[in-house]
Order: sequence, then C-alpha cells, then structure tokens
Amino acid sequence: MNKKSFSVPVLTYHHVNKDGHFINVKPQIFENHIRYLNEHGFTALQTGDLLKIFNGHHMPPKRPVMITFDDGWLDNWVYAFPILKKYGFKAVVFVITSLIAEKGRRQRTDESIPSFLPSHKECQKMIEAGLASEVMLSWEELREMENSGLIDVQSHTHAHIRWDKLYNDHKMKLDALNQDLKLSKETIEKRLDKKCNALCWPWGMYNKDYIDSASSSGYELLFTTEKGTNVPVTEQWRVRRLAIGNISTLTLRKKLFIHSRDWLSKAYLKIFK
Repeated sequence: MNKKSFSVPVLTYHHVNKDGHFINVKPQIFENHIRYLNEHGFTALQTGDLLKIFNGHHMPPKRPVMITFDDGWLDNWVYAFPILKKYGFKAVVFVITSLIAEKGRRQRTDESIPSFLPSHKECQKMIEAGLASEVMLSWEELREMENSGLIDVQSHTHAHIRWDKLYNDHKMKLDALNQDLKLSKETIEKRLDKKCNALCWPWGMYNKDYIDSASSSGYELLFTTEKGTNVPVTEQWRVRRLAIGNISTLTLRKKLFIHSRDWLSKAYLKIFK
C-alpha cells in the first residue's frame, strides 16, 4: 500500500453491553469483530498515528483501521477493554469530560462477574437524574486504560450540547463553544498527563466557525459522523467514520471491504447514502 492509495476506515461504537441493539453492541458480537480484525491482519491506529499519516510523516500499515467509542460509557471499561486487552488491539475513546467523575476503579469482566449495566436509554435517564457516575467512566479507569497503551482518550467536548440551539447570538455561541473546547482539552491533559489532540463533534454537528474554534484551541484532528473512508486528500478537520452497531461479522467484513477502497466507498455511498 503506498501513500497514493491508502484508505483508513474509522469504526464508531458507543456501548458494549448485554442489551444489544444498534447503539449497544453485545460483548460476544464485539469480540467477534475484534477477533476478525486480529485474524485478518488489521492494524488499529490511534489519533497520533492517523495525524502522522495525514501529514505524510508515516506510511500506513497494510490494513489500517481505527476503532472509536463515543461518550465514555462505563461498559467500555467493564466489557470492551478486556476484549481489546485480550487481542492487544488499540482504540480511541472520546469522552464527555463534564460527565467523568471520581468514582474509583470498578471490576471488569476479566476480574469478576459484573452486575447488569443499563441500556442507552436507561443510561440517559440516569444522567438526567444526576447519576452519571453510575454509568460513565471514572478518571481512575480512564487513567488505567490510557496507561496500558491500548486506549487513546480524546475529547467529545465538555458538555456535549448543541450550541446552535442554545444561542441565537453568534458571538455568544462562539464564546461558549471556545470555552467548552478549551476546558475539555485542558481537563484531559491535566487529569491524564497526555496531549489531547483530537475532538469528536457531538451528533456530528459542525461548520467552518466550529472548525476554526477547535483549531485555535489546539485540536489537530476533528472527527465527524460523515460516512466514508479516509484517504491522503481527506482533510484532518473532517475525519469520516462508519457507524458499527450490533452487526454480524459478515456485515462488518462487507463494510471493511468497501471502505478500505476509496473508489468503492465513493461508489457505494452514491447508491446507499
């Protein structure tokens, strides 16, 4: 694979728990995905790797892929991390920093039988009830995952809000956005003693002003919900991703086959938007 032809598919997960549906992937299904990637020679990238590839400083591996998790749910630690650890596979976790708390370190599936974790809708209700620490990752858990070298913790903003709906005044909106992005970045860097260089937009909502704000705040990679693969001409401000739900390994294999080839990815998305 040379620089002119590489394609990097970026996979998007949220939950990994026993309540399997589109946004909640069952642990066994998730392990099937990781086993497939491992057995078929895929190399998992983190944000620093992707940035070096985009900048032309590194050539991509033969079969690159990136695994991302949005929000920072507790089940990423309880169920997903032990599976990633088992196969030595890397991933990126985009966290909502205002929801990460001092909750200590809880047991994982490779240490004990965990209590049942709630579905996505139930998690949202618990957050609204002020119980975010019961369903979200803690700083202690994030620190242990980051220190393992397998998990790259990055920003999903501080408050995970729609600034366009909260502010009619353009200046007020951008001021609030700037404060949020800087606070999230500073919090991650301070709490985990690392560089926070990447941001994932809530609901994939962004525009040029948002990009300018993120760039001035020090972010170097911006992740979207736009479908497709990532090639040499992909802007580092518009990293495309593929939503991966509770799908079969065969369906995953199909997605990877299509989106590991730029020409096929574009042709496919023209037909199936």
